[in-house]
Amino acid sequence: MLTKAELDAPAHLQYEPIGTAGQGHPSDVREFASLREAVHWAMNNEPPAGMEAVIRAASGAVLGPRHLEEIWASLQGP
Repeated sequence: MLTKAELDAPAHLQYEPIGTAGQGHPSDVREFASLREAVHWAMNNEPPAGMEAVIRAASGAVLGPRHLEEIWASLQGP
């Protein structure tokens, strides 16, 4: 579970080839004021064909699709 400070810290999102989270050839980086905003964007916008959203948090954590779905679900509440 992420802390409020982690969710409120800056983050950036990019799209990478499916299955290469953190290792592929990324698209342009999109900066967000908070991890919360980056996750919202990733879950509500269609990725380019053959690509998936990957977010790099201020802590250095690389969050791929599985993590993003878990974070999104936790932000939606019970």
